[in-house]
Amino acid sequence: MTRTDPPRPGSLNMLLARQLDVMTTGNDAYLMVFLRAVKRAGLDVRLIFAPRRSFMNRPWLHLHQAYADIASEIVWPQTVRVGNWFWSLSPYIWGRFAVRLFRETLRRLKINPAGLARISSPLGHPLTRAEERQLANESNRRPAVVAVAEYSSLAPVLERIAPGVHKAALLHDLFSLRAASFRDGGTRPDHADTTIETEARWVRAAETLFYASRNEMAAFAPQAPNAVGVWLRPEVPGQKPEPAPGPARAVFIGTKHGGNTDAMHHLVRDIWPLVRKQSPEAELWIAGSTCSDLTPEDLAQPGVKALGRVPSLAVLGGPGSLGLAPTRVASGVSIKVAEYLQLGMPTVVYPTALEGFGDALSDLVEIAPDTQALADTVVALLNDPERRSALSERGVRETPGRLSNDEVVARLSGLTPGCKSN
Repeated sequence: MTRTDPPRPGSLNMLLARQLDVMTTGNDAYLMVFLRAVKRAGLDVRLIFAPRRSFMNRPWLHLHQAYADIASEIVWPQTVRVGNWFWSLSPYIWGRFAVRLFRETLRRLKINPAGLARISSPLGHPLTRAEERQLANESNRRPAVVAVAEYSSLAPVLERIAPGVHKAALLHDLFSLRAASFRDGGTRPDHADTTIETEARWVRAAETLFYASRNEMAAFAPQAPNAVGVWLRPEVPGQKPEPAPGPARAVFIGTKHGGNTDAMHHLVRDIWPLVRKQSPEAELWIAGSTCSDLTPEDLAQPGVKALGRVPSLAVLGGPGSLGLAPTRVASGVSIKVAEYLQLGMPTVVYPTALEGFGDALSDLVEIAPDTQALADTVVALLNDPERRSALSERGVRETPGRLSNDEVVARLSGLTPGCKSN
């Protein structure tokens, strides 16, 4: 530790180890939801980035404007900043980038030398001791009332944070439970594998744990009995639906990660043929970066339409679009379910898609226990405009209140004497 100054009143240091250049993935949405709750609690936000890990394999990035706007200060050691562009000064990062360019060149030339290992994802790996010290030192130079580490794998840095600072962790995913879910679904984990006991050791310095998933909070609480657990609910910005013309259609929205890829392939290859057998004119629209995982055979399926990234999800909203979440691999909260509901989309899910919400949304959606049941439910709703309208109206009306984060705001406000929530 480098400082013993008292914490600055009304302040929070957010400790980060990843790029924040987009706002289209669940993890980015969750971080912004948390930071908005921090602001509502009357706290200033100071973003502190791990100097190397935050760049991953690319030595530059453009910080998303939403993060630049919400932070009172951005600290990123070993970088040069020009506007919202950050450039790494680390030879290590530039070396990784050179290796990545080399591998990509070989891939495009269809050359795959034996023994050329795939670059592994750093997701779920703790920082090196040296980088952990650097991150803690930056936080301790200007101690805040609260220091929050994002992810359990970053939480060991909390043991180096100055005394008198309230230590917390924001858990988007519990990597041990995420890995188990992938394995149970017959899929290889897309991150570092670990055990729940190891994650408990990582977060042992945390006094508060903010969970993005209700079921993960229930599973992990016995491993962290000395920490207060609070559920951070997903917050989907309200958008007025702008329904696309034409007959009702099924819709799947997803960013590119293992759980979404599995759900999308299951939908296209197993469920959709059953729908088309009963409703030959039905269409399935797929939106988001997960479209890049569709094969030519998938795209050749009758009625399947890949939209890719769409400028606004509002164009997919309204009672004429059925939001589908045939989730088999659980990973945190399936934010798409909340997105569907707040966009006024009648929603059909497997039970797995609701696990992260507890029972908060169960009566707002149609739950199908298996492949045939989900296909039958889709067909029935496509032919029932009155039922679609009723589901749409109730979802829009009730979802925001059920996903209120007043509990998070109250917890943060209580950590700072005299702090008033907005």
